[in-house]
Amino acid sequence: MKKLIALSFAACVLAFGATAQTERTVSKTERPQRHKGKHEKGEMMKQLNLSTAQKAQLKAQHKEIKAQRDALKAQDNITVKEMKEKQAALKAEQKSKMDGILTTEQKAKMAELKKQQADKRKDGKVNKEKE
Repeated sequence: MKKLIALSFAACVLAFGATAQTERTVSKTERPQRHKGKHEKGEMMKQLNLSTAQKAQLKAQHKEIKAQRDALKAQDNITVKEMKEKQAALKAEQKSKMDGILTTEQKAKMAELKKQQADKRKDGKVNKEKE
């Protein structure tokens, strides 16, 4: 009886192991849609025609803000409300620093691109609701 149970268990392990090794291919049409937020930001920055000095300033600012956010996330002794307030303050600080780096033309272009993205997201949500 024990041999029979052990043998059936071994057969199940081998069967499941063999199916786990098969390669699954998914066509591009079957792949789930992914959020393109970061990609869209990169495209936005390309369209702003930033100078090398501006790129360096923005990169340094991004590293600084990221370090502050990581330090904030590492804190265990703050409430959710405090966390959200501090994150909002960091976001406002980031925006004000970015506004100091960009020219007025670049700020106008960024506002226009953000509006286009918002309209695109709004249209996508409306189309999904209709389906």
